[in-house]
Amino acid sequence: MSLLTVKVFSTPTEAHLFKSRLENEGIDCYLFDENIAGMNFTYDVAIGGIKAKVNSADTQRVKEVLQKLEEEQKAKDIFIICPVCESTEHYKNFTSIKGWKAILATIFSFLTFSYPVYKKTVYKCKECGNEFEKGEIKQIEKI
Repeated sequence: MSLLTVKVFSTPTEAHLFKSRLENEGIDCYLFDENIAGMNFTYDVAIGGIKAKVNSADTQRVKEVLQKLEEEQKAKDIFIICPVCESTEHYKNFTSIKGWKAILATIFSFLTFSYPVYKKTVYKCKECGNEFEKGEIKQIEKI
């Protein structure tokens, strides 16, 4: 039995949700390096993330599940519009380093030789580059 890496995650929570989805479809999934990444959030970068591996015989079924997940995500994201240019093309979970909190966290991390603690995830428009949060999202009005 040979195992193939099908997806890599940065947090144990995301990895376990994906593993649960595969096991719900009847596919055995194994997570590698989840304990090391869970000890400190900076370790996942050093080890290359948490790897979800499946049996090589199940690759076609995993591709189908990944395609379903991608379609579900696209269906959710199509209704999010940039408040500035009203484009539907955007990056989701973009890490923003704007604002005074991010500047202070960066300065503190340089002084203490640590990883910046303050991370803010936002949407970023692909058209105009505007960063916006969930509260600023315009919903498409249904006719």
